[in-house]
Amino acid sequence: MTNKTLECAEIRSSFVAGRIPAGLEVEEHLKWCPHCRELFENGAELGRRLARAVLPEASPDDLFALVDREVQREVGLRARLRALPTRLRAVILGGVALLLAAAHLGLRRRIDFDQYSPAVFWVVAAVLAAAIALGVWRLLRGSTAPLAFVARERSAAFGLLVTPAAAALLVPLGSTSEKWLSTFGDPQYCFLYGAVLSLPLLGLYWLFERRDRVPLVALVTAGAVAGLAGNLLLFTHCPSAHLGHLLLGHATIGVALSLLLAGLWRPSQRSG
Repeated sequence: MTNKTLECAEIRSSFVAGRIPAGLEVEEHLKWCPHCRELFENGAELGRRLARAVLPEASPDDLFALVDREVQREVGLRARLRALPTRLRAVILGGVALLLAAAHLGLRRRIDFDQYSPAVFWVVAAVLAAAIALGVWRLLRGSTAPLAFVARERSAAFGLLVTPAAAALLVPLGSTSEKWLSTFGDPQYCFLYGAVLSLPLLGLYWLFERRDRVPLVALVTAGAVAGLAGNLLLFTHCPSAHLGHLLLGHATIGVALSLLLAGLWRPSQRSG
């Protein structure tokens, strides 16, 4: 019996015995074993639920069989999309967000683009794009060990929510127009424009999400990622460099979408 089989068997046996495995050895194991990692997702709900369905004398391999049967129950488009590798799902979701911004840069770019500092423009765009990539990866890979990393996931979600506000502080540095530096504009228009164009990302995320019971922190992260995408496309389109406009009309999109998703979160999704 290889070390891999022994480690998997020990983890499954702990679930069968009514315990949730924890510790550095478990965390190291979950980094390379996707099968056991599924048992720990969503507060180890799947591992505990499957353990209750397995008799104490059953073979540890029964847990994997039950996992496979649950996965195979789904058919159709969403099942095929959820089955795609995590890297591919992340590339597609992040790519759609970047394509929205690229389309605006090519077709509806900000009218002060030729006067705006290229260095500041690409720094701000890179900050937002990097945050989108990080958020998409954390979102679609799921949680590897929720009991140990839930605080880290919450911190990451909070960081993604405040990134647009941090980026907004840089935007005025690149503007050379007194008009756009002093014009407050209509933040409500930008808010609705960015939020509406970000909604397809949430739909695509739902198609890619593998967990039936999505943790609240994941929904907040999804709203934050959509908000980042909205901020990126607005940055390529809206010429305003007024800090009040940027904070109210741009940076609040992710917060609003996260609150919306949190409000739709079903109490039945809570896991211990």
